Amino acid sequence: MRKGDFTIILARFAETPAKAYCFPRKLAAAVGTISFVFISCFILSSLHYYQMWKKTSEYDRLRLEVDELRKENQTFRLAANNLADQLSALEVVSKKVTILSGLNREGMGGLGGPSNAELSSLTTRGLTDQLRDLGTKSRSVESDLRQLQDFYTSRSILLAATPAIPPVHGYPSASFGYRLDPFTGVRDFHSGIDISAPSGNKVVATADGLAVFAQSQVGYGKLVVIQHKFGLSTRYGHLNQVAVKVGQRVKKGDIVGYVGSTGRATGPHLHYEVRLNGQPMNPLLFYREG
Repeated sequence: MRKGDFTIILARFAETPAKAYCFPRKLAAAVGTISFVFISCFILSSLHYYQMWKKTSEYDRLRLEVDELRKENQTFRLAANNLADQLSALEVVSKKVTILSGLNREGMGGLGGPSNAELSSLTTRGLTDQLRDLGTKSRSVESDLRQLQDFYTSRSILLAATPAIPPVHGYPSASFGYRLDPFTGVRDFHSGIDISAPSGNKVVATADGLAVFAQSQVGYGKLVVIQHKFGLSTRYGHLNQVAVKVGQRVKKGDIVGYVGSTGRATGPHLHYEVRLNGQPMNPLLFYREG
């Protein structure tokens, strides 16, 4: 044994001679170095393998997410493309209805055709621009439809309040305007029209309104007066029987009374008047065609 060498003594039992192994210092140093290098390589390899495994798992997860996002993006593009087509069709209908309603005097020819840019083939920036345009178009169509709704709501109210149907089935026996009075023979102004019909025939309201008078009045006999919107009112005179009460709301076509000859009348007929702000108007002007 030389100075500086390493000695390993192995003893199994106390009575058994011990064995001694001597290792030169250089050999021990070499073994230690090799062991250190081997352990270091093993540790580094394990760390590298762990990092690679982790990156591979992360890559697989990201790839799955990308695939899902790609599918969702494609679905979104297709849905946006369908929305664009529906919105374009709705815009055409809105414009046509606007023209037909008289709100727009400009004519329109045939419209339609495929879209200039399919949303499913656009880039992300192009898709963003298209969606911004769709939002602007949507607000425009919404405004047009709101205007049309207001127009047709007002129009329906106006039509409901316009006395545009015959009040009774019969034939005209006296027109609106100046005539010879049937009792005196003197030229006089007739503020309505007379419609001859059998006594007891039903008389209906010619528009929606409120009954404001339902009793006898000099000259008219039994009279019903209905107040409508927009300053319009109608009068139904010479009735045999009144079928409404003051304050009662009536709809167009509701029975308000029955034909008679009460008051200043030569026979059973209905005296029918239409007034605008209290001024008599020719009822025939309000009749719709047919």
